[in-house]
Amino acid sequence: IQGGSYVLVAGWVTSHMTLDRAPACGPEPSWDLAAINETLTGATPETMVRWALAQRVATMTTTSFGPHSAATLHLVSQLAPGARTVWLDTGLSKSETRVFAQHLVERLDLNLLTYHPRQKPVCLLSELHISDLDTMTEEQREALAQHVKLEPLNRAIQRLKPRIWITGIRGDETAFRADLQIASWDSRGILKLAPFLHHSSGCLDAYLDRFGLPKGPEGYDPTKAAPHLECGLHTRQGT
Repeated sequence: IQGGSYVLVAGWVTSHMTLDRAPACGPEPSWDLAAINETLTGATPETMVRWALAQRVATMTTTSFGPHSAATLHLVSQLAPGARTVWLDTGLSKSETRVFAQHLVERLDLNLLTYHPRQKPVCLLSELHISDLDTMTEEQREALAQHVKLEPLNRAIQRLKPRIWITGIRGDETAFRADLQIASWDSRGILKLAPFLHHSSGCLDAYLDRFGLPKGPEGYDPTKAAPHLECGLHTRQGT
């Protein structure tokens, strides 16, 4: 039920909120994953994000600043100005990605928290005996992902202590994601919510057009052997 800036979602009333720090409002909820997915199946991405915000627990959004990343970032920033957005800057991104990231930060007034690998890329690649990113072994690729993605993500999680993680992943991106539901458990016990999981690339293009949002550059991710494969960020826990 919508009225003004308020919405009633599954018994909760929420409005635009500023989430530059985790809200502290009583005991944390105990969630029934099956019930959440039943409630959110068929809901709009906006309703899903509103549901997450209504839980009044520490929440983070992650982004890769990929082609359709502006959709998730726009949706969350409109409903929760100041929401914490995490970018894992691997140091291996193209310059176009950095320019796009800066543009979105300014356009959407993002509260961006950037996490870098502990080592500079040149030192890390030397340590892992990687001379060519295009001819890495699977072992080298996994080690690189651990250093530039999983370990920085773990640092972000240790600092932010989120109970809900909002992500822009979509089911048509990889076979693993195709089997996911809108809400799922991360290996750390974090509730992962994917508002655009069942939306196609065309749907996201339409969202960007509707709100006059820019489309990001095609990313370069050497931690994946191919675009349709996982790097481990959503499938395994870093240390």
